[in-house]
Amino acid sequence: MFGSIFNPENKFWQTLDHLADLLILSLLWLLCSLPLVTAGAATTALYDAAAHCLRGPEPMPWKRFVQTFRRELLPASLVTVVWGAVLLMLVYALQMTAAAASAGTSAAWAALIFCLVVMILPVGAACWMFPLLSRFAFRPVDLMLTALRLTLGCLPRTIGLVAIVGISALLVRVLLIPIVILPGAAAWLFTLLLEPVFRRYQPDDTPDEPVSPDEEESETQEEEV
Repeated sequence: MFGSIFNPENKFWQTLDHLADLLILSLLWLLCSLPLVTAGAATTALYDAAAHCLRGPEPMPWKRFVQTFRRELLPASLVTVVWGAVLLMLVYALQMTAAAASAGTSAAWAALIFCLVVMILPVGAACWMFPLLSRFAFRPVDLMLTALRLTLGCLPRTIGLVAIVGISALLVRVLLIPIVILPGAAAWLFTLLLEPVFRRYQPDDTPDEPVSPDEEESETQEEEV
């Protein structure tokens, strides 16, 4: 009996191990996101660690996080600055529309609802960008365009991603305490929606280093020849 209780393969200990990984990854994400401009690199590293270590067999997710964060720091930071500016402008426009809607006019309320629906696209694109960067090599402009195409092409998945972000933000705003574990949990949920899409473009024998989808396509054509 005691042997089964203290067996490291026991589901109880495995669950505790996964919770500890979620906590460590969430804290790493919070720490590395503090300068704000590095939030994209931290999100890229968080998703990569969640995909390979929380769902995959690799050990030491913190080590994977640090390696990916260092590798993608520059490109992810550039995308964060550009897309962050876009989101800030859209949020400002949304606030102005909400202020007008508070006056009670039906047209302003209709405009507010329209803006909220439209916001799904830029927020959804941001949800795609950094997981994409963790798996493939992109130039910043190509990354943003590819994320926008996937946002529209996989709209139900995009809505799911935005819902995860929205619910997580709401929980943190109301309770605050979940912030120490929600980033890792949200990244794990992201993998459930995104990995089936990524597997279409990345064969099982693809190396861990990010590869451009164009390079993968050319390699596939060479193999067929």
